[in-house]
Formats: sequence, structure tokens, C-alpha cells
Amino acid sequence: MSVKYLKLWHTSSIVGLLGLIALIILWNGWLAPQQTSPKSLEIALFTAPLLFFVRGVLHGRYQTLVLVMFIALTYALLGTWYAFTPNEGLYGTLMIILSILLYTGAYCYTRTIMIRDKQAEAEKTKPHK
Repeated sequence: MSVKYLKLWHTSSIVGLLGLIALIILWNGWLAPQQTSPKSLEIALFTAPLLFFVRGVLHGRYQTLVLVMFIALTYALLGTWYAFTPNEGLYGTLMIILSILLYTGAYCYTRTIMIRDKQAEAEKTKPHK
């Protein structure tokens, strides 16, 4: 993982996060075949955990991206559950794809930042001749 791909990893984590939020709002607001719970409650419950991390992900904050990886795994699990639910297979599949995109982007971004910082520290402590 090279530093030249840093922008790509950051962009993929942003697309994954905002895509998950948009998918949840669109599916539960307009596209869901039938719901037993109120739409607003379901939208609020599923988007609230993601909304806490939007600012940090947009700014590329290391700690936020580490935390959002755990949230992405939760949404991948939720997507798996929906993928095997009748009439909501597409919703589950899209949720899995977007959460994997979010996880992969956040992981590669934080890993690249960590490698870059270690290289900078090694250059700093390297004795000059």
C-alpha cells in the first residue's frame, strides 16, 4: 500500500459511508416493499450510528476511521441478514457491498497513514553524515 493510493482509500471510505446512509434512507423511505415498523424510526435507528462518523471520515481522521471499521462490520452482518430476507435481498446485497467498501477504504487508509508515519519517524531519527 503506497502513499500514492491514499486519496483512493479515503475516497472509497467516504463513498462507502455516504452510500450506506443514502441506501438506508432511500430503501426505508421509499423503496421498501412493506414495513411493520414506522419508517422514520427505522431510518433513525440505522443511520444514527453512521452520522456520528461523517465529519471524521470526511476529514480523514485516523481515530474515526479505525472506529468506523467496526461499524462497517456490523452493517455487513446486518446486510447478510437482509440478503436472506424475502423481498429485501437487493437491499442486503447493496448494504454488504457498501459496508465492505467502507471497511476496505478505512483499513487501507489507516494502514497507509501508519506506514507513512513510521517512515517519517525513521527518516527523522536517521543519523546524518
